[in-house]
Amino acid sequence: MSTEQFDSTSGFAGKVKFFNPGPVWVRPQVLAALGGPMMSHRSAAFSDLYGKILDRLPKLFRTKGAAHTLATSATGVWEAALVSCVEGPVLACCNGAFSDKWGEMSKKLGLETDILKVDWGKPILADDVKAKLLAKKYAAVTVVHNETSTGTISDIAAICKVIKENSDALIFVDVVTSLAGTKVEVDEWGIDIAVCGSQKALALPPGIALFSVSEKALEAARNKKFRGLYLDIIDVHEFGKKKQNPTTPSLPLLYAMDVQLDHILAEGLENRWARHHEMLSVIEEWTKTSGFRFFPVDGAHSPTVSSLYPPEGISAVELNKVIKNEGITPGSGYGKVKETNIRIGHMGDVDVESIRNLLAAYDRCVEKLRAKVPAAAGAGA
Repeated sequence: MSTEQFDSTSGFAGKVKFFNPGPVWVRPQVLAALGGPMMSHRSAAFSDLYGKILDRLPKLFRTKGAAHTLATSATGVWEAALVSCVEGPVLACCNGAFSDKWGEMSKKLGLETDILKVDWGKPILADDVKAKLLAKKYAAVTVVHNETSTGTISDIAAICKVIKENSDALIFVDVVTSLAGTKVEVDEWGIDIAVCGSQKALALPPGIALFSVSEKALEAARNKKFRGLYLDIIDVHEFGKKKQNPTTPSLPLLYAMDVQLDHILAEGLENRWARHHEMLSVIEEWTKTSGFRFFPVDGAHSPTVSSLYPPEGISAVELNKVIKNEGITPGSGYGKVKETNIRIGHMGDVDVESIRNLLAAYDRCVEKLRAKVPAAAGAGA
């Protein structure tokens, strides 16, 4: 099935005007599903609904193993992975705001934590990970596949390969803005826990996390004496066998997920990946003539979120203010580049035509801002 044959937006092609890099634009059909009837989460009806979801989740992660949900943001599963499975040293690979936070979390949990620090806008390199592993034994390695704060993607397949070849460490990967937006192969790459949030490339409202878990990670958790309660992965896994959650789930979001999983799988993961990469290609081509520049280095541009410097002399903050007047919700820079960058969220069910329209709007807004400069200069003369 080609991207032309599948209307990812169900009639909204070219009409999307919401480009925040998460939460992202959500199809009306998904929003409508939030209003499903209430039911007991211990009922047979709930188990029917949740069982359908659990049957399909592994297809997203490309695993024959288990995948589950937890009523948290993805950050909750970051913590669940560490609390449930890890006692020894952690190597946190950090190249942006979110990977930094995972390393900070590890320290706050009292775990011995070493940081592999990489400049923002640069990917984590497998050789650098290998050097750390050769110098010290780690119980777990944390890494973000697609760093949302900077729009930088790392080669997780290569990173996982060197971890497996040089260590028996658990591999924890944040796939928050890569799952369903670009290739993620949990089994092939050997990821032990892959963590995703609902509000990114899955194009669901925020408030629920999804994760895959390997037998190796489950065994590590079973051998850990203290795993907490709410974030205990073993508890989540055992209840999943009964098509239930250990605690009260987010029923409205599960209704929405049920609808959206059908939509994603009907498009086909490979087709969905291709559409996201096509959106990136359109933006890359546009930067050659528009004056905008990518923040991440060449070869590491994210297929789901682009962090860009505006043209010389144009304020990123003012640019986003002006584009809002066109009815468009833009994305601002994040963290230390908040004032200097814009971000474009091109993920989920956003289509190529809508991205082209957005870029044309940025061009118009740049011209409007440039037109103000001479007038202001003349007035002050």
